[in-house]
Amino acid sequence: MLEQYTEICGISEKELHQYFKDDIQKMADMNGTNYEEVSERLRENYDGYHFAPNTEGMYNPFSLLNVLANKRFDSYWFETGTPTYLVELLQSCNYDLNRLHGSLSTDNALNAIDIYGNDPIPVIYQSGYLTIKSYDSEFRIYTLGFPNKEVEEGFIRFLAPRYTSMPNEAESVFAIQNFIREVRSADIDGFFTRLRSFFSDTTYEVI
Repeated sequence: MLEQYTEICGISEKELHQYFKDDIQKMADMNGTNYEEVSERLRENYDGYHFAPNTEGMYNPFSLLNVLANKRFDSYWFETGTPTYLVELLQSCNYDLNRLHGSLSTDNALNAIDIYGNDPIPVIYQSGYLTIKSYDSEFRIYTLGFPNKEVEEGFIRFLAPRYTSMPNEAESVFAIQNFIREVRSADIDGFFTRLRSFFSDTTYEVI
């Protein structure tokens, strides 16, 4: 968490355009779009890791290299493994998921892992699912959040079957897709019918 080392574990915006300019243009050509639009989607999906306060966001190198090689946007990081242990930790601590994005932590907490404690945030942060969003130097408090769209969507998709009646991740993806379609078409009745079904077999405490 020292500023001089924040670029060791990622690719900066400058490096992206310095070394991968041709790859970005090829991806734009293959997808019928332009360089600027591909750059923006890369930033939205794979940038945003901050390893110290007030530092430049870093791209996830694994995901970035895969998307440029395959010329296709996807959740590459989740192909390397799933956060089963982290979800079990959240459940065992009865952690309020509404607090996950925008959670607060301190220097001491983020630099130590207590797997038997009641705060799962340091473990989730050190696993890369949360990153530094802002820092209050007066009270030495960090505000954490998902680094990018890839991590947020992947983590939520993995959480959904474990907190709802959805039997697997694939079905939860389709359910979320239908939720979005109903909101966009102003189908309020359909939305709430699906919402009730979504939580039908879920315990009151979890809801």
